[in-house]
Amino acid sequence: MEQEEVHAINPHDYLSKVQTEVRDTQRAFLLEWIIDVHRKFKLRPETLYVGQFIIDKFLSKKAIKNTQLHLLGVTTLLISTKYEEIYPPDLRDLLAVSENKFTKTQVLDMEKEILYTLEYNLTAPSAYRFMERFRKLSAHTDDNEVFFYAQFVLEISLLEASFLQFKTSYLSDADLILSTKQLKKVDCWNKEVQTITGYSTQDLSEVVKEVRLFCHEINPKFISILKYKFSKPEYMKVSNHEFKF
Repeated sequence: MEQEEVHAINPHDYLSKVQTEVRDTQRAFLLEWIIDVHRKFKLRPETLYVGQFIIDKFLSKKAIKNTQLHLLGVTTLLISTKYEEIYPPDLRDLLAVSENKFTKTQVLDMEKEILYTLEYNLTAPSAYRFMERFRKLSAHTDDNEVFFYAQFVLEISLLEASFLQFKTSYLSDADLILSTKQLKKVDCWNKEVQTITGYSTQDLSEVVKEVRLFCHEINPKFISILKYKFSKPEYMKVSNHEFKF
């Protein structure tokens, strides 16, 4: 997984180098909408990360207009659910949740364009997969509340394009570190964990600092959907915790 993630990193500055109309705030709003649709359809966690990867990979290769951004989001949901879900939503349902702003033909044409542009390379090791793996390394992180809180922070992190500069394994580790500091008041990244993962505290210091700063500085209105999602009992209401890490 570690070798695959290096080759799959998307350029974190593609919005300024490739796109002429799409900006980072618009990307963030699109991902927030996808997170909300993902919640409403009760999709698998990995489906969200496949969708985010496809969006960033496609936008790093092809400039689109503002008016195409929502169409890209709907089509990405179609592709990622086909890839990850046993029973993916019907295209009619995806069109309905987007208020029928697009036709079936428009979505299918965009699907072809995405697949051709990405040469059918649609996935990479996600931060969520690494988080599932690394949570087992410590008694502090192998805790559902800690995991859900780390997942909450991770989904907030998806909204920030500059975090694409970090390996997904680094993001997952940073979120687990921040979550255990918040909920357990301990540093979970001890020498044993560092030895097993090969990632030192120093390796992770920058990403931990950047994620912490982003969570404290982001406008709460921008993460209202995420706070609602993670306030539910199935996530142990972790978003009710203020950021104190």
